[in-house]
Formats: sequence, structure tokens, C-alpha cells
Amino acid sequence: MEIEVKLFATLRDYLPKGSSRFSCKMKIDGSTRIQDILSRLKIPEGIPKIILLNGVHAKKEQTLKEGDVLSVFPPVAGG
Repeated sequence: MEIEVKLFATLRDYLPKGSSRFSCKMKIDGSTRIQDILSRLKIPEGIPKIILLNGVHAKKEQTLKEGDVLSVFPPVAGG
């Protein structure tokens, strides 16, 4: 199965080499969770603050399926 992972702002540094500027495609199996993807990309535990799965807020424990789009945002600062 394949999903798309979109990383924003400073998290883009965690995209695998050869990825587009903001996203990459990843092969997964039927038991892959959001947390597994974050670990695979070596994103530190406390950084992701907003996680969307197909445009809807998601929890790290959710299981992914074919065609899902996972979007991950770091803490937002400024004002």
C-alpha cells in the first residue's frame, strides 16, 4: 500500500532524500500507524503538534490505509 506524507515548515528537513519539496510517497503495510511513520522519518517525539489524516485531526495511534494523506505540522510561533 502507499500513502503520501506532507511535512510543513521545519519538519521538511525530515523528508527522505529525493522527495519533493513538501511531501513524499511511502510504502506501508496494513498495520502501520501514524506513529510508525513519524519514527521511520526520525521526527523527535515532542515536535509534531498538529497531525491531520486526510484533512481531519488525527491521533498517533491511528492505523493508515491505502491512499491516505498524512500532514504533520510543528509548533506554530509568532503573532
